Amino acid sequence: MSKTGKQKEEIKNLDILIIDDNEQITKMLTTFLELKDHKCTIANDGKEGLSIIKENRHDVVLLDLAMPEFDGYSVIKDLEDNNALKDHKIIVFTASTITQDELDELVTRGVTSYILKPIDIDILHSKLIETANL
Repeated sequence: MSKTGKQKEEIKNLDILIIDDNEQITKMLTTFLELKDHKCTIANDGKEGLSIIKENRHDVVLLDLAMPEFDGYSVIKDLEDNNALKDHKIIVFTASTITQDELDELVTRGVTSYILKPIDIDILHSKLIETANL
């Protein structure tokens, strides 16, 4: 257990990309995560988020699945089609109705992890650190 605690202390200042069309969610997450000394980049639509993923390296990408027009599934498919999905640590988070089988399939395809909305902010923070450590 002490090793886990030590790992959490070693990972500070994560560079996190948040892709979600809900600006209230992105503002809330950014406020919380910046208080924890992490750097946040925000994209409020999937196309912008995909462009940022391709241009920059982030420790973790937090990707909403349900967005208008170009959704999280489209981002995942584009990365997959370009053999880049497994190059990124992506946590999908969604409030949409999704089955456990669908979540498992995303992980099989190369998504690192998932969390369902509504989220517990402390659990999300732990998952971000855990994912960055993988």
